Amino acid sequence: MTAADPPSARSAALARLRDTLAGLTTRAPAGGAGASIPVFADTSLIGAGLVRGALHEVCAATPGSGVAFAAILLARCGGQVLWISTEQESNLVWPPGLIPFGLAPENLILARAARWPEALWAMEEALRCPALGGAVLMAGAGQGLDLTATRRLHLAAEAGGVFGLLLRPDGTAGASAARTRWHIAPLSSDAAPRWRLTLLRQRGGAPAGPWNVSFEATTGSLRLEAGSA
Repeated sequence: MTAADPPSARSAALARLRDTLAGLTTRAPAGGAGASIPVFADTSLIGAGLVRGALHEVCAATPGSGVAFAAILLARCGGQVLWISTEQESNLVWPPGLIPFGLAPENLILARAARWPEALWAMEEALRCPALGGAVLMAGAGQGLDLTATRRLHLAAEAGGVFGLLLRPDGTAGASAARTRWHIAPLSSDAAPRWRLTLLRQRGGAPAGPWNVSFEATTGSLRLEAGSA
C-alpha cells in the first residue's frame, strides 16, 4: 500500500491480509504454544523469559538495535511471524538482514500500511490469529500509542495466545499496557553484535539491568558480558 493508493486499493490490500491470517488459522503453529520466549542464555536473570499471549515493548536508541532484538525474540516463537510497518518505517526492515539473528525469510510475513490506523488494525488482527508465532508493530515518533490502544493490543494477544512486540524509537514511550518494556542501545564491537539492554518495567516485578550483552550467532543466544550484571 502507498499513500497515493485509492480507497479501493487499500481495501483490497487489507482484505488480502485478512485472508492470509484467516488461512493461517487452519494450520497449527510450529513452536510450543505455552513456552515462554527466552531472552538470555542465563535464565537466572529474568526467569524463564517473556510470556506468550501478551504484549511487550522495546524502545530502541537506534533503529538497527531494535530491529535486531525483535528478530532474535521472534525467531524463537516458532511458526510464522508478521512484521508490520508503515510507509515511513518499512525501509528499516530487510529480510536477508534478519537471517543472522535467526529469523528466516520463509517464516516472515511483511505487512506495510499507508496509514497508522491500518497498521494498528493489522496488529490487532494478527495478535488474535492463534496460528502465528508472533507479531511486531514498528511505531514511528509521531504515531500515537496511548494506554487505550496498547490495552486493546494486549487483550488481543491474550485472546490469540500470540507473542506481541511494539518496536518504538527511544524517548517516545508513554503509558502502556505492555507486560514488559525494554530499552536497547548499541555498543561498539569488532566482532559479535553488542548491546546495552535494560528491563525498564515489568508487570508484577521490578526493573532490572542494565546489562551489556553480546549475540552468539551459533546458538542464537544473548550472552551476559562479565562484570556487567
